[in-house]
This record gives sequence, C-alpha cells and structure tokens, in this order.
Amino acid sequence: MNTRVNMIFVWASLLLMFSASAQSQIYKQVDKNGNVTYTDQVPPDGSKPMVLPELSIIHLDSETEIPSDSGEEVAVEPATPSEPTPRDLRRMYRDFRITRPVQEESLWGAENMVVISWGSSTALRDDMQVNVFVDGQPKPTTGDNMLALTLDRGEHQVYAELLDARGRRIVTTDAVTFFIKQNSAQFNRNSPVSDKGP
Repeated sequence: MNTRVNMIFVWASLLLMFSASAQSQIYKQVDKNGNVTYTDQVPPDGSKPMVLPELSIIHLDSETEIPSDSGEEVAVEPATPSEPTPRDLRRMYRDFRITRPVQEESLWGAENMVVISWGSSTALRDDMQVNVFVDGQPKPTTGDNMLALTLDRGEHQVYAELLDARGRRIVTTDAVTFFIKQNSAQFNRNSPVSDKGP
C-alpha cells in the first residue's frame, strides 16, 4: 500500500470517527522520529486543533450513472451474484437420482434396449455435467438427461455422478439394479412390458 493510499485511509478514518461530534477536537502530533499521531487529547506542547473538512456522503443506486474524467457518463453495473459453492450445490441437488429404470425392474423384449434417465427436483445448471456408469463402465451422455443403450440379457447396474462447472463431483446417485429379459415361446403377449423382480 503506497503513502498516498495510507494518508487517504487515515483521513477517512479520522473523518468517520470524529464527524459525529462537532465538539470533538483533533490534534496532530509529530514525535522526534517523525511518527505522526492523531488524538482528541490536548497535547502538552499546546498545539492547536486541526480544522477538518466536512464529511460528504453520496448515496448511489445500481442505476446511477457516474461522470467519468473524460466527461462521459459511465453506467454502474449491478453486482453479479457469486457462484454457488460445492456445499451449496450439494444442498440444492441432494435428491439427484436415477429416475429410470427403477430399482429391481425387469425389462422385457424391446431388442435389449434400455433408456436410462436421471434428474433432480432442482433443474440442473447449464454448466453442470453428468457422468453415467453402467456395470462400472462410463457411458457418453448429452444434455438431454437421458441415455438409450443396447445391453446383453441379464442383470445390470447403473449410477450417475453430477459434476459442477470445474469438474468437481457434487452428488453420486445410489446404484440401481435392473434386468433385461427376452420373451420365450410361452410368453403371454398380454403380459406387461416390464415388471419388478428378476
């Protein structure tokens, strides 16, 4: 911090401390080492009180335009809100989960195709990313909150990770186990397409 900034800070502090009381007097003392002290006590050398300028206060709102040194008016932009912290995001997306398939669901027919979807009660931010893992392997995703895959018959597991704009993991969903099954010759065509259980 340079000398000019120091002096501005000292003057501002003095003005704020003593402007409320018109009866207060401020005295400046300089010791033999050149150190400057400001006080409201009368110094022993009988120095006279300082004459302080009046404190000016200007109230601005976010729409106020301030004239610049060039004479042009400069608009004051409102402050931008700070980015949420990972802790804030964890609180916002604590219910992030796999929404489809459901736990222990059996998927019949459909040429072994499964649609995996995920979501939260709070809409995902545009700068967030979702990683989906099926049977422990990462699967490429788009911004559609769903993924269609063709998998072999049998048991599978899926879970997802929600990452913030910096790639930090915010939430990991519980793993969902599901089953892909094919119709047999004895399959009743009036049976539902999916049911619960293996």
